[in-house]
Amino acid sequence: MGSQKNRISRCSFQTSHRPITSVEWHPSDSSVFGASGEDNQVSLWDLGVESSEPLIINDTEVPPQLLFIHQGQEEIKELHWHPHIPGVLITTSLDNFNIFKTISV
Repeated sequence: MGSQKNRISRCSFQTSHRPITSVEWHPSDSSVFGASGEDNQVSLWDLGVESSEPLIINDTEVPPQLLFIHQGQEEIKELHWHPHIPGVLITTSLDNFNIFKTISV
């Protein structure tokens, strides 16, 4: 690994000012990943979306690469893609675990 000054950022997204708790790449789509954070959200991203112009939804700028946001858990610690069912995510948190399937992946 090189020094920090030799690293190049390819992209940067921000939907929260809280720390990230888990990130996992989709097992069969190399441009898609899921992330969870201390903002109690799970977000799905697709880096294959090439548009750089943010979308405006309810007066809020949303990166076009953001596919989905799941809320409702407290203190999300981990997320994992189901290894055999495409699009299914499993999350664990302080108050429960969720298993859900998105329609976008």
